Formats: sequence, structure tokens, C-alpha cells
Amino acid sequence: MRVTYDGVSVLFTGDAEREAEENMMQQPELLNADVFHVGHHGSSTSNGEEFLRAVDPEVAIYSADVDSEYGHPHDEVVERFEDLGIELFGTAEQGEVYVIIQDGEWDLFSER
Repeated sequence: MRVTYDGVSVLFTGDAEREAEENMMQQPELLNADVFHVGHHGSSTSNGEEFLRAVDPEVAIYSADVDSEYGHPHDEVVERFEDLGIELFGTAEQGEVYVIIQDGEWDLFSER
């Protein structure tokens, strides 16, 4: 789901995995977003490099527990975001993460 408000786009892919990402890439014009909610809590079964390049977000946010029993976010996914220059925030480290959209601009803040 891609939501655009006041000119700012946020993309949510839920637990979509690589096959679903490949299907979404059939309409790349619908993927580009300012903010990306990281797929499947940062699982390596999601968040493929080509998909992230198509989304091309300025910032990404994952939701996962501290010491997640599934290891989310997976190290290779965190590294992929870093390699692509996408700033990554997560609930495990930052606590609650908020995105405020106002006057065509967005801002992110967190609190624990």
C-alpha cells in the first residue's frame, strides 16, 4: 500500500516476500516513496536490492523486538540499506518512530 499525503509518499509492503516484490516491480511508477516501512520486519526473504532501488526512499523504518527470536532485522538487510544509502530506523533501537507530514515536508522522530 502506497499512501501519498501533501506530496509525501509512504510505502507499506506488509509481509510481502521477494516474489510479491517482483510482481510490484511490474508497476515501478507506484513504488517510489519518500518513506518505506521495511518489509517483513527486515527479513532476508523481503527487501531485495532491485526492489529497494525502485522504491528509492530517503528513510526506512522497521518494526521488530529487541533480540527478535527471528533475528529481525537480518544483518544482510541492514547492510543492504546501508550500501544503498538509505537511512534506517527501527523500533528495536529507537522505540516508537513517528513520521510527521506537514506543508509538503516530512520529519521523523522517535521516543523510547
